[in-house]
Amino acid sequence: MNQATPLHRTTTVETLAHALRRRILDGELEPGAPLREQHLAAGYRVARHTVRAALRALATEGLVRIETHRGAQVTELTTADVEALGELRIALETEAARLALRRGGGRLPDPVHRAQAALAETARTHGFAALTDAHEALHHAIVHAAGSPRIEDAHAALAGELRLFLTRLRPAYDGPTLAAEHAALLDDLEHGIGPEALRTHIEASTRTLLAAIG
Repeated sequence: MNQATPLHRTTTVETLAHALRRRILDGELEPGAPLREQHLAAGYRVARHTVRAALRALATEGLVRIETHRGAQVTELTTADVEALGELRIALETEAARLALRRGGGRLPDPVHRAQAALAETARTHGFAALTDAHEALHHAIVHAAGSPRIEDAHAALAGELRLFLTRLRPAYDGPTLAAEHAALLDDLEHGIGPEALRTHIEASTRTLLAAIG
């Protein structure tokens, strides 16, 4: 008899966190929007301690900020946040791409190309929240291809902010444009300027968001 695989049990906290995460990434809950425990508990028919736990989980992802005496609110990226995020992404992702291309003899591995194809498909068939997942998966695949657990861990810690970053770019990007831009990025990495393509890519999107938020 084959050993059974344990089932993943979804808790009420996880379910609530997932629902709020989708609303944030779809732009329904805008940056700076208050997340009041009493209102959420009544709306979702859960206990306030469940709401607090879900908000703490989202805070660890960078999607929510919790302040003493002010409560929780959707994270609002400042210009300083955007600039710092861009600088750190350039450091991590450019080096990861260099290592990945060196390991692959100038080529990125199949999982990266599959992630790009998934991004293109998502852009055609799903909403913007799903697009943020596919976008994150592609950049994670590039970083993972480097074979450096420390770079990968550092990059994973940026996931929440990276999703917020893309959500704020929503007025400037539609799905097909985003997919085409990333197809061009992979081509530049393998056949163009190499790892520095990621620097150019991140700097361009950072400038676009800085202009959007003034």
